[in-house]
Amino acid sequence: FVCRRDMAAPHRPKLAPDFIIQKTIQKDNQYAAAADYKKQMDLIGGVTAWFEGKQKYDFNEVEKRNQSFIQQEMHSCMEELKIRRRTRLRQLYDQEARGWESELAQVGLAVQRQNL
Repeated sequence: FVCRRDMAAPHRPKLAPDFIIQKTIQKDNQYAAAADYKKQMDLIGGVTAWFEGKQKYDFNEVEKRNQSFIQQEMHSCMEELKIRRRTRLRQLYDQEARGWESELAQVGLAVQRQNL
């Protein structure tokens, strides 16, 4: 007498009793490893962002100092140029006044100056 059920169903290997538990533990370990990896990547990303921000901030600070120095230098140059122009203009006025005085002296006239 042969049982039909045994003939119809293929023979399955018997699973270990804790197979499902072991699979769950294995999956949990994979998730834990992925979480650790994510945490490491977040730390590296944070350090990288800080470093890039620091470089950018340092560059901006140097750029600000350079701009400040250039503005100060331009202001100093403008002041020096104003002083030189005033000096030349004063010399020109004095030279022109001496010329007029000499012309007036030739005809017997004199200029009376007011020194205030």
